[in-house]
Amino acid sequence: MFRAMNVAAVAAAASSLTIPLSKDTSNRNIAGEHAALCAKYGAEVPSVPITNFENAQYYGPVTIGTPPQHFKVIFDTGSSNLWVPGPKPSIVGHNRYHSEASSTFKANGTKFAIRYGSGELEGIIDTDVVSIAGLNVTINFGEATKMPGITWDVAKFDGICGMGWPSIAVDHVTPPFFSLLAQQKIKTGTFAFYLTSDGTDGELTIGGSNPAHHDDEFSYVPVSKKGYWELKGDDVSFNKKSIGTNIKAVMDSGTSLLAFPKKIAKEINSQLGCQEGVTGECTYTTCPKDNTLPDLELTMLGKTYTLQQKDYIMKVQDQCLSGFMGIDVPPPMGPVWIFGDVFMRKYYLEFDVPN
Repeated sequence: MFRAMNVAAVAAAASSLTIPLSKDTSNRNIAGEHAALCAKYGAEVPSVPITNFENAQYYGPVTIGTPPQHFKVIFDTGSSNLWVPGPKPSIVGHNRYHSEASSTFKANGTKFAIRYGSGELEGIIDTDVVSIAGLNVTINFGEATKMPGITWDVAKFDGICGMGWPSIAVDHVTPPFFSLLAQQKIKTGTFAFYLTSDGTDGELTIGGSNPAHHDDEFSYVPVSKKGYWELKGDDVSFNKKSIGTNIKAVMDSGTSLLAFPKKIAKEINSQLGCQEGVTGECTYTTCPKDNTLPDLELTMLGKTYTLQQKDYIMKVQDQCLSGFMGIDVPPPMGPVWIFGDVFMRKYYLEFDVPN
């Protein structure tokens, strides 16, 4: 079950089961994000090299091992594995997991590989104690031994913590949140994202939601496929015109934009009047005047979720760019419509596993 409601403009309440989420908006590179997204969902990967992977993302802390080793990870509903760098990759400026320094480490040794736009990230599976929001759980996770390209050198996070369903986990590893449930570390099988747009920290709440972040009742939408957090969208409209019906809508906290089928994204950007570059971003030479562009509307179970110009036009380093990009995911999985952080900043989302 997926739940959504409007974000409330109030301060966060303190909780022992919340994780602060910091935002990285440096060196935005849409080509890099697009390549990573294509690889993630099995679309054709473009030949443009990644120079800055998944920038403008929200990341938070986890610790691994005894004594704890600290890492910053993206909590990603579009994947299901936890991985962090080990000692071997030739990267700089990142925390690394040292198994020999942990008294609770247990060797596993199974090899894993995750495909990204710059090549395959490779490593081995380890077992150790992981702490998420202060909750300790013994799980299998990935220790990266090969991280191709300069992608990871410029990223401000160390690794990824997948929040998706077990069916898409590499090597059938149980995802961290499902391990928390199985080991009875939390009573409620829900988590909720509060993402900010003003530069302040966001929040991931484990085992519930934070009432300080919403001002309305939740609307419930059932998950249509347990893999990615995929929902059935009745209709998507732009400028009051339907552009898709009965769509596969994926809620993805690891994607900063709205990634729609290429033809649709191109038509939207054409109406927005931005100039699409060779690297995939659609930018403006002069930012559009406020309240001059159409609304995007997603309808699910009779309720409409609206994104206005102020939600989908982003200002990055004094430049405005469109929040829409194209991705063609082939059948049977696709086509999909990916609603990333642009959507999740507007609506407070709770992800409900049991229901």
